[in-house]
Amino acid sequence: MNAPWQSPGASRASVAPRLAALAGIAAQVAAATTLDELTETITERASTVMGASRAVLAVQDGPARLRTIATHGLTPSEARHWATLDLDAHSPLTDAVRTTQIVSVEGRQELLERYPDLDDGTERSSVTLPLISRADGSAFGAVGFRFEGQVGPVDPDLVWVLGVLADMCAQTMLRLRAEAQSANRAAQLEFLADASQALATSLDYRQTLRQVASLAVPAHADWCSVQMVDDGVLRTLAVAHIDPDKVQLARELETRWPPDPDRQGGAAHVARTGESLLVENVTDEMLVASAQDDEHLRVARELGLQSAMSVPLVAKDRVLGVLTFVVAESGRRYTHDDVAFAEDLARRAALAIDNADLYSQTRRVASVLQATLLPQDLPEIPGWQIGTVYRQAGRTDVGGDYYDVSGLDDGRVTVVLGDVMGRGVDAAVAGSRMRSAARVLATQDPEPDALAGAMDRFMATEPPTQMASSVYLLFEPARDDLAVVVAGHPPPLLVSGGRTRFVTEDGSPVHGLGEIPRLAARVPFVAGDLLLMYTDGLVERRGESIDIGLKRLQVAAEELLTDVGDDADLDDVLAELAEVVSDPDRHDDVAVLAFRRLV
Repeated sequence: MNAPWQSPGASRASVAPRLAALAGIAAQVAAATTLDELTETITERASTVMGASRAVLAVQDGPARLRTIATHGLTPSEARHWATLDLDAHSPLTDAVRTTQIVSVEGRQELLERYPDLDDGTERSSVTLPLISRADGSAFGAVGFRFEGQVGPVDPDLVWVLGVLADMCAQTMLRLRAEAQSANRAAQLEFLADASQALATSLDYRQTLRQVASLAVPAHADWCSVQMVDDGVLRTLAVAHIDPDKVQLARELETRWPPDPDRQGGAAHVARTGESLLVENVTDEMLVASAQDDEHLRVARELGLQSAMSVPLVAKDRVLGVLTFVVAESGRRYTHDDVAFAEDLARRAALAIDNADLYSQTRRVASVLQATLLPQDLPEIPGWQIGTVYRQAGRTDVGGDYYDVSGLDDGRVTVVLGDVMGRGVDAAVAGSRMRSAARVLATQDPEPDALAGAMDRFMATEPPTQMASSVYLLFEPARDDLAVVVAGHPPPLLVSGGRTRFVTEDGSPVHGLGEIPRLAARVPFVAGDLLLMYTDGLVERRGESIDIGLKRLQVAAEELLTDVGDDADLDDVLAELAEVVSDPDRHDDVAVLAFRRLV
């Protein structure tokens, strides 16, 4: 050992009885598993063995203060008086910490000379020993013993024994602190992992943040609240506490006495500045200063707040809200390390909020764009049953799948269904332009070969996309047939007489390769027949030949479409077909359009 209490001249023999008693105390100190167990051993048992009437154990609490964590022989009022000490104050405890040396007072006369404010009229001596870290030699606390009625220097052998105890206390305390910090960090990492999973698996950030607040209680806080900036005003989204009555009390506090948004300190200040706030010790003076009336102060005191920290939820340099942790019943104190943990959580939460907000905006844009690709309402055409299904890929992405239907005055029906190359906004815009062009050009000549040729010329002069596939159909009830042109598109499926077959005659390449001869195929189509058109998202899957998808479609169609009644809801039938046939991973949009002739 190399400690200020080591006395080379100390006689080990003269302190043998005390050393024997020390051995029992030392064993308890070394085996201590909690701070309470350690402090009780040091203050009470050591005082009894050494004949001390009083003992005080204090540790550093922040850079400028000592906090008393155990006492022996003090009245409740005295214990409250010595609960905290400013490090720059003049006392044996603070002097021992600042100097890392033993502070001895040999009687009342010396006490009056050195520490007159501590005199209570009694004769006594005292010895105060610093708690020193062996790692760097700094003192992080002190333990003081008072001996009533004794005058003169404390026996150096006794000081040596107390020094050994103080050293063992310091090292055990540091061990317990390290173990607690390790356990706390492990709990924080586990909490961050759980919170991150919750934040990543839901795009409903409001519900997710409520879940995060609940997860924080009681492991990391007695209270946890989430507040979001809404139109410049900070509004509470969630408050969590293990006691529902306390949650109601907190809501009452905010409702009846809303905080001043311009006041320094508090969540509003964090939202304005984007800087974290740590209140290591919530004092009654703080509650009095912030109370708006006596009732407000009473309710605030009833909550029993002890320590608090608030951190901003920041995404892209914008404060989205404030996350606040509060300690009450548990009595712990937050430190700057706790703030770093809370800021880590806040960064993850803010990213989830920003992603959810971006998703919502993108989803709205996608919905608007998608509406331009599809008819608002399909026409009701006498003698025909029409069904559709549209399933968007993924969550937010849009594609260029489109279709359109028009009934002509002479009873004929024109249909176009297509898919432009690519995904996203550009594909959606291109698909919208293709659909609009087809609708206009069909009014000039609805024959599929003429319409397909007109679309080739449109693509050559003002191409909205590099390539696009399409199917053009003209149903002609008077001739009991239909005309079809397939331009690089999966073939329509004909269901007739209880059997199915693909209409693949005279297929031609995609649009975008110039003007190409596109001959229409004529296919018989009588009452009861059904024709199914679809985009490639229905039959294609990654890593699989399209022939497998076409076969899967044909099998499902034979089961679901060969016996469709006149009163059946064709939309529901097609929805079931799409569920069976399409890729569960939904990598591509799926558009399905079916026509069934009734008469």
